[in-house]
Amino acid sequence: MTSLHVDTVLLIPSQGIDGFAVWSPDSRYLAANVGGKWYKVDLSNVHFEEGKWHGRRIGVVVRKARIEPIAEAKETKHGESAVIAKSGLKAEIRRERMSSSFILTRRSQSTVVWKTDMENCGAVSLSPDEQYLAYICETNGIFVTDLSSKTQSFQGRQ
Repeated sequence: MTSLHVDTVLLIPSQGIDGFAVWSPDSRYLAANVGGKWYKVDLSNVHFEEGKWHGRRIGVVVRKARIEPIAEAKETKHGESAVIAKSGLKAEIRRERMSSSFILTRRSQSTVVWKTDMENCGAVSLSPDEQYLAYICETNGIFVTDLSSKTQSFQGRQ
């Protein structure tokens, strides 16, 4: 993400994602149920190129990420539409009809990170180190956003 200067990547492009993404305890791996089978991706071994999603610059896997099958995955901190980090940062995806908005809130300050048209997103999952948020957007797959880059915008307004 940092080499492309983007804060969001499309990690697992698939419309066959079932349920929530699940993080490993060290936040290095992300597991997902794709078409009824569990797979994990090593985030330290994925290469991205620049792409566009709803007018935003994002990272897109250069070649299909190497996914390894696993038996199952243990749940991590997740929610249908929102999670709250220990720092008090709330990461939320709000749905309105066939659109979604990604909103970050700390105390009474909120910022809209992105909005979609005609795409439902949700099933948010916070990494154990609370640096990343994974979520599913139905027509694309699993995205991961680096929250640490987003929280800097709040620090300048305190």
